[in-house]
Amino acid sequence: MNYMRKYKKIRDLYHSLERSRLRTPQYAPAGAKKQTVYFLAPDYDKPAGGNRVIYQHVDILNAAGVSSVVVHQRRGFRYSWFANTTRIQSVAETALSSKDLLVVPETDVDLIGRLDSNIRVVVFNQNSHLTWKRPNSSAIYDAANVKAVIVVSKHNQDMINFAFPRVTTFRVNLSLDGKLFHPPDVAAEKKITYMPRRGADDAHQVLAMLRSRGALRDWELVAIDGISHDEVGEHLRKSRIFLAFTCQEGFGLPAAEAMACGNYVIGVHGYGGSEFFQPSFSSAIAPGDVLNFAKAVEAALEADAIDPEWCRVRGLEASRFVRTEYSIEREKRDVTQIYSSLIQ
Repeated sequence: MNYMRKYKKIRDLYHSLERSRLRTPQYAPAGAKKQTVYFLAPDYDKPAGGNRVIYQHVDILNAAGVSSVVVHQRRGFRYSWFANTTRIQSVAETALSSKDLLVVPETDVDLIGRLDSNIRVVVFNQNSHLTWKRPNSSAIYDAANVKAVIVVSKHNQDMINFAFPRVTTFRVNLSLDGKLFHPPDVAAEKKITYMPRRGADDAHQVLAMLRSRGALRDWELVAIDGISHDEVGEHLRKSRIFLAFTCQEGFGLPAAEAMACGNYVIGVHGYGGSEFFQPSFSSAIAPGDVLNFAKAVEAALEADAIDPEWCRVRGLEASRFVRTEYSIEREKRDVTQIYSSLIQ
């Protein structure tokens, strides 16, 4: 067992133990308080797109007049890697009634078994490939108090509908922050960006092959990791090519954000991102196919050397597509309509 695999097993065990100690909101008989949607969120203050989505949905609901709160384990905990004034509270401050909704992420569905059966639950599944990471998922998703599963891509919805045909599913179209993720006014630099958090082994192989061939000469390579949301946007706006190494995605926000910034994206769509990896403005690679991944990158670099506008033209087409398809107006409409119907 190499070091990274050993580290991953230790890390997964640690997270499993931490989750086993998580407290759950208590049940209180329905009173006169306003119906509220409570989103359970992990106390994990490092960049993670799915956690930011939870905050955004709470903001959308409150702006629409639907009472909503993010529930963290620790009192006063709040994500600090992006600016927010989202309404938050701790588990200890939370008492749910049968009129409320508790929204639980797919990574913590085992908590549902500890809840009072009168508490109505919605599973917010942002990556269907993680569904079976928790024990007894099948029994949990079919529980009587699970009122719906909300997903973020067609692929996610197809998986959940196939696995749990009795469950009601709704799809929310995520949005891209147009103020942060947009093409630059001038042509981007000869910069290639990628995120090493997932698919690190594939990234190492692909980049090693390209280096050995001298293909990356004159190009700056930037690994985006451990920085703020604003800094991610700044790097992507200055980038010409983005490499996606993840294997299985619920949606694939990094690749979509890179497209919004005018990048030519090469890599694995992770299935969740198949709906926006269009062949006219991106290059999709089969998971694990590091050879053809490296060949596709080299081909793009050669095309860009012949025509400096090659990446830019495709990147702008990608930006127009994703910024139209995944607009904030569409996400607001989806979130408001879905939760308004469920809370009734």
